[in-house]
Amino acid sequence: MNRKLVESLAQIILSLSDEERRWLEREIQKSSISTQVKDLKHRLKEFEAKYQMPSEHFHQRFQAGELGDSIDFFEWNTYYEMLSAAQSDAA
Repeated sequence: MNRKLVESLAQIILSLSDEERRWLEREIQKSSISTQVKDLKHRLKEFEAKYQMPSEHFHQRFQAGELGDSIDFFEWNTYYEMLSAAQSDAA
């Protein structure tokens, strides 16, 4: 860890106005959500390839009870819903 850099960044952050701090927090949150979205999309693509089905179609069928109780399906559904939530947070 570069202690001098961290101390300098801390001083800069402390010197920001409330408005600038809120903006910085929003930018950090956007970056975090963007990383999360990329990861979730990657995970969904793995399931889509494995089961040869788009996630949207899977989700509709899973919610309708047409696919059974495979642990993969519960995991896939969770990732799909997490992606939907992350994308609405980013909007």
